[in-house]
Amino acid sequence: MKKILLFASIAAIFASCSSSQPKFELEVNIHNNASLLNKKFIVTQIIDGSVVHTDTFKIKKDNFLLSIPYEGPAVLNISIMQSNVDRIMMAAEEGKIILDIDGVKPDISGTPINNRLQAYYNESDSVSLLFQQLDKEYELLSAEGRPTPAVREEFRLKRAQLLKENTDRIIAFIKENIDNQIGEYFFRSHYITFIVERKLELNSFATEKLKKEFGIP
Repeated sequence: MKKILLFASIAAIFASCSSSQPKFELEVNIHNNASLLNKKFIVTQIIDGSVVHTDTFKIKKDNFLLSIPYEGPAVLNISIMQSNVDRIMMAAEEGKIILDIDGVKPDISGTPINNRLQAYYNESDSVSLLFQQLDKEYELLSAEGRPTPAVREEFRLKRAQLLKENTDRIIAFIKENIDNQIGEYFFRSHYITFIVERKLELNSFATEKLKKEFGIP
């Protein structure tokens, strides 16, 4: 009897430790894409460029809720193997994150950083559309005849202005989120691609951690 009580106490201690580990919930809702059923759904948590945790689930229905160990403020990479859905990047935050997949288009919400991130993604889609429209206009003019130097310069200036406005938007987003994992992710992703003048803007609000990482004085 004493042995039974001892084993029961040990089991209770382990259960208590397990249940006390911080977790976050990921609610997934799939619409208009039955091809995702039975595919592998992989959630990878990355902190400072290193993978700290990976979970793999099999999609059995189009609505499901996952409880995932929270390893800290990580970047989440969501991959659905052998599917037509691109990799999805979001933030690991305590609470419930909602991922809606309509066809192949993802939409994330539910937590503060992810709400801001989705707004950023929506703006990026709008900017991409503007670039596509500008290119289409130029292609139509080119089909009608060789554009004059003045027309080519006009479109060059339009594209340069659109690129500047988009870079302004990216820098503003990084600055707004520089104290969280998404801001750090975008800082790292864009810093090496920006020209010197734009790098100096990032330098002005870089955290001590990022300054050390990039050798910023």
